[in-house]
Amino acid sequence: MIDTVLCVDIGTTSLKAGLITASGEVVAVSSYKFLSQKNRFIAERWFDGLKIAFEKLSTKFYGDVQICALSISGNGPTVVLDGGLTSLWNEPIAISRERTAPSLFMPNILFLKENFPQEFAKSRFIFSGPEYLIYELTGNAITILPESRFEPAYWNQKSLAAEEILSSKMPPFKTIGECFGFITDECMHTLGFDKFSQKNLPVFGAGPDFVAALIGTGTLQSGRICDRSGSSEGFNFCVPSFVQAEGIRTLPSVIPELWNASVLIPKSSKIPEDERLELIKKSVGRLKELAAKNGFDFPEKITVTGGQTRNSAYMKKKAKILGVKLAVCKCSDSELLGDACAAWYGLGTYAGLKEAADAIVKEGRIYEDL
Repeated sequence: MIDTVLCVDIGTTSLKAGLITASGEVVAVSSYKFLSQKNRFIAERWFDGLKIAFEKLSTKFYGDVQICALSISGNGPTVVLDGGLTSLWNEPIAISRERTAPSLFMPNILFLKENFPQEFAKSRFIFSGPEYLIYELTGNAITILPESRFEPAYWNQKSLAAEEILSSKMPPFKTIGECFGFITDECMHTLGFDKFSQKNLPVFGAGPDFVAALIGTGTLQSGRICDRSGSSEGFNFCVPSFVQAEGIRTLPSVIPELWNASVLIPKSSKIPEDERLELIKKSVGRLKELAAKNGFDFPEKITVTGGQTRNSAYMKKKAKILGVKLAVCKCSDSELLGDACAAWYGLGTYAGLKEAADAIVKEGRIYEDL
């Protein structure tokens, strides 16, 4: 019997699913592409997407597989009302007043409040993205807070009061590694999980996809950098203290006392290759300047995840321009690996997220300027 976790990442354009063991073996992966990303109720497609992705998944593995838990992450700062009304993280939004708090989610919350007042007033809960699917699966309303220092980036009593939002609408914070509930018998049968799992299947999660990716690339100790390459591109530098610099956003790490300094290149996939590579070089240059100014060591290797990793010629060109080694994990879907780490940690297999990542995340090919 192969014990696995069913890992699910809800992206902007598709939902990915994978079965991953405690040692990091990826038994099978599949995906479901959303037909329209402009659907205002796209969150209602997540359940069906999971069902279809799992049906595909179940045709790809052989032998005895047991699902020990489900673990979920998703794009953020997407906001979903409990009726399925959705404001995606990347959609252009306009609100009539300036936000009064540094929350990443408040603009999307206020957008729904102002533009859909009846639905907003009737809603019982407001979810920060993937928790909506967790709510459908378990009946439990929760918010995944990656680490306690993330609270200002979400919401608190002060920011909610300032925007006249009832605190009762905001589900309680739960941390990565906590059990968020158990999948109902009805959902187990509908999704086909009951054929591969015992009852009381627990649900965990890594929260926002960028957090899941940092966990799933092992960017959990000072001096490591993750390059998330997809429709947009972000370089994330794990540093030992809070830093500020122009063009750099600093958020907490999921590891207490560490921080994540990031540089984002929006919609990078739509930029011509040579121009994009020049922006990438400048972005890494900013992080090098940050390291030098603050006395941090800059690594000789950057871990890359996302669609770009499947293009060997481009990866070689990128390594040459940056002048550093580029590492690709054996599983390029780092969000799924991050979900696996969250679940196996929650199940007690590992003592913490870092210990889980050290065991599960494995390095694959290395590109370098030779």
